[in-house]
Amino acid sequence: MEKAAEFKEHQTQGSDSGEKEWTHSISRSLKVASLYFDTYESKQNVRTRYVDKLERLIHYDEELHRPPRVLFVWGRFMAENDEYNSCKWYVKKVNIQYVMFLNDGTPVRAKVDFDLIEATTVGEQQEARPMASPDHAKVYTVQRGDTLQNIAWKEYDDPAQWRRIADVNAVDDPMTLEPGTKLLVPPILK
Repeated sequence: MEKAAEFKEHQTQGSDSGEKEWTHSISRSLKVASLYFDTYESKQNVRTRYVDKLERLIHYDEELHRPPRVLFVWGRFMAENDEYNSCKWYVKKVNIQYVMFLNDGTPVRAKVDFDLIEATTVGEQQEARPMASPDHAKVYTVQRGDTLQNIAWKEYDDPAQWRRIADVNAVDDPMTLEPGTKLLVPPILK
């Protein structure tokens, strides 16, 4: 299984690497390799018995206007009662190798690899795991010893952003913050 995130790098003069800004996560992908389907004992065509069904999962469905979503369950690995790991998937790729045939050429054993990509909608993801966004303003309650610089450090990871907080809250003297005062911490606009 693979999960990745995308970052935008902001170049900083004089440094080897710039500041990283997380932009979004990339859908999970799952590779399942070396599944064997065997019909040797029954002498059935392994393609028509199993493989055709797998291949149909990557085809466009006219009623759905997309390929079908699937639920992948493998024992306790992808537990059905685990909301995060029981997500829906699209079959992205199917690779089939026929490795055994009857004398008449009928395939009776196939080795199958397939790739899945997460198909959980944004709404389903937010329902399963509500997320807080740093792009929304917050209310911060001043604690004893707080300065606008350390509040900016806590909220923005940048003490130089203290003036944003001071401006929004009309703070004339940043050295005289009263404990218990509620300050609006604005989002950083991109």
